[in-house]
Amino acid sequence: MKKILILLFFIFISSCSGKEEIIPLEKITESKNIFTIQDFKSIKFKESKKYNMDLPGIKSAHYGFIKNNLNESEEFEIRFYGSHQSAVNDGKEYADNITGKNGCIKKDCSFFTGNLKHRQKISEPANVAGGAGNGIPIAKYLNYVIYGNFILMCPGYDESEALKACTVIIDRLNKK
Repeated sequence: MKKILILLFFIFISSCSGKEEIIPLEKITESKNIFTIQDFKSIKFKESKKYNMDLPGIKSAHYGFIKNNLNESEEFEIRFYGSHQSAVNDGKEYADNITGKNGCIKKDCSFFTGNLKHRQKISEPANVAGGAGNGIPIAKYLNYVIYGNFILMCPGYDESEALKACTVIIDRLNKK
């Protein structure tokens, strides 16, 4: 009986480990707030480049870095629109085109060919520890979130992890 109590105690302690589980946002979420790049800069987004995009409805687009919940820098692309409806109606098709495992990162299929290099990463060669790729360019942003008036392109190892990466950033915006 004493061993069972000790075992239950350790199970209880390990389940209260303080590791926060991230529950991903819906891919499209309305917000009453109108966000700007200044909102992202207030949560320590380091802008590397402001894009000159001539896309329907887009107000501005930015590329840069922000630290994730493990304090590691991750690259994001943010596209701002005048409203949530504009982000959905004008931007969703373009976000779908460049994100996901089969996201288009080449001139022959991309709806917007500017800044393609920022939307690519090199797959790790299979001969590198843990690598499953062949060292060719693949899509960097495996998911996106339309939140209020912006689209945030999310990096990650798969679509689920990418959605969690965006959720962390949007949680920070909402807590500021």
